[in-house]
This record gives sequence, structure tokens and C-alpha cells, in this order.
Amino acid sequence: MSYKSRVNQPERVFLNSSDDSANTNTFGFNSFKCTFDTPVLGAKRTQLLRATIPNAFPNIPEWSLVFWYYQLPTATTAPSATYLKSVRLYPSTFVPASGFTQYTQNRNVTGPADLCTLLNAASATTGDSATYNPFWASAVAPDVSFAYSSTTNKITMTGLTSGKYYAIAGWDDLIVDAAVAGQTIVQYNFGGTTTVQPLLQGYTMNQRLGYAMSGYQLNSQGNTTANTLYANLTNSAFAQNVAIPSDSWPNLVYSQCFYMYANIVSGSSLGSGGQHNLLTVMPNNAAPLAVAQYVAATINWLTKVPDNIHEIEIFIRDDANQPLPLPDNAQVNLELGFWYGEENKM
Repeated sequence: MSYKSRVNQPERVFLNSSDDSANTNTFGFNSFKCTFDTPVLGAKRTQLLRATIPNAFPNIPEWSLVFWYYQLPTATTAPSATYLKSVRLYPSTFVPASGFTQYTQNRNVTGPADLCTLLNAASATTGDSATYNPFWASAVAPDVSFAYSSTTNKITMTGLTSGKYYAIAGWDDLIVDAAVAGQTIVQYNFGGTTTVQPLLQGYTMNQRLGYAMSGYQLNSQGNTTANTLYANLTNSAFAQNVAIPSDSWPNLVYSQCFYMYANIVSGSSLGSGGQHNLLTVMPNNAAPLAVAQYVAATINWLTKVPDNIHEIEIFIRDDANQPLPLPDNAQVNLELGFWYGEENKM
């Protein structure tokens, strides 16, 4: 039986991910659990007051490293899986086997031009391997190139192979979805184990570069007979050496927000994506490799709190509802406020 006292009713509780009481053998973390020898008793309300999270991630998420396009034989050929091609980056955590050099790795970039440098390296003849990426079209010569305009602040892709026509694949293209679901792009057979390229349906690198059309939208130029699978502003295929216009600007922010969940607020919140147990949505206001800071601007209590709290577990996810891949050398620090009601104040 637990007895209430002043020490059982703190107004502030501080959580540090380094105090995690759950042993794990996994690489990195996206959740942590803090266990209290002195339980919190009789709490009626809680709120996240302050948080710090290191923004220790590359600009482009590891599950969004494949850019998809179509290389077509004519300007009017309908896109199909036969013509689907890709340029991909290997994850930043990829470790190649000895002697393997045909890869281009994800990293923090200084801006859109630097990202184009990475993608052009991946498009080069030594930038990938057709053995591991069956959609790669640059085994003989670069098939596409990427460029950033400081005038328009946009990235464009240009096809380079003579006699071919190029179109961007939509982020919701069913042909792309099938390729993603097929998991046919791998990293390398390391130690006899094949590691599949991490991919998330609906989140392609096309969006990150500014090609944000879904593949189901008509163009903005009034041509209502165009093929929507040509996912660019004119919904048409482009000849060799003609840059394909993008419809939006580059997005080099890993995640706009960090979504923090807690096991002690069950039923207190509901997200539009069906999420429960949401403690708060924290804006990511930090540059890469800096620390994101959050301070609650208003009092907004969550009231469905257990009467006895012996442990608090925090889960952190990103804009795509994916676990936030924090490295083991990162520390997350949270400050929670508790209220016990006037009648229960010790």
C-alpha cells in the first residue's frame, strides 16, 4: 500500500532518457522508461512544460531516400513498371563490406545545391549498383542529373540518355507503391545477410526535392487530356537535356514536429491520424545537429491521469508517424507539471 506525503506529490517531474530503466539491445532509441522509487500519488492533471530533443538526424529521412521517375521510349508512352527507374541514397548508417565502393550515402546537407551534389553522385556510373537496385539506369552513363536554381530556389531533374523521354513519378503512383511493397531495392549482402532499403509508401524523395504531385492530379496548364502519371506541372514527358519543372520547393527539414506520447495520459488526447496517448506535439525549431527547445506557452492540463504513477514511458515519433531514430549519445529531457487538486494537497 502506498501512503501519500509531500514527496509523493511533486509539482514538477523531470525525465531524462539516460535514466531509462528498460534494458535494450537495439540500435538507438525512440522511447524511454523512467521508474520511480517514490511513486507519484493522487495526481489529477499533468502537462508537458518543457522539452529538449537533439536534432541528430540527416535532412532526408532514411526511409525517404529513393527518387522515382520514368524513362520512356517516346513522348507519349504510358508509364508502366517496365519504364520505372530510380536514383537512391544509401542510409547514413550503412557500413559497406570491404571493397564495395558503388554506393552514395545519405548525410546532412548544407542546402538544396549540396543535395543535388549527392544525387548526381548517386546518378553517376559508380554511384549505385544494378545488382542491388534493379531500377538504377546509370550503369553505362548517367541517365539523369539534378540542378538547383538560386533564382527560382527550385530543384529540377534532367534526362540525359539520347532518344529517351522522361517523366516524374507521383508519390502516390500505384506503380511506385508496388515497387516499394516489393522491397526489391537492397543495400548489400553483408555477412550473408541481405538488408532491404528502408522505404515508406507515400513518402518518396520526389516530395523532398519539390516534385510534390501525387500522380492523380491534372496539370496546372489547362490540359485536361494529359496523363496524370506524368507527375509534373505540364503532365507531359520531356526529351533529353530538357529540365523538368518542379511544382514546389525543396523540403530539407527531417520532421517539422516531434510527436511525444506517454503511457500516463491514456484517453486524454486524440490525433487526426487516430493517435492516442499524445502528450504534446513539439515544433522542431532547431537546425540539423542542434537542440530543439520547447516551452509550453499556455496551461493546458490533461486530466485522465492514473492515481498511482510508478513509471513513465515516453514514445517519440515524426511527421510520418515513424519512430524518431535517436542515437544512443542523444539525451532527451522533459519536464512535466502535476496538479493534485486543492483537497489532496499535502
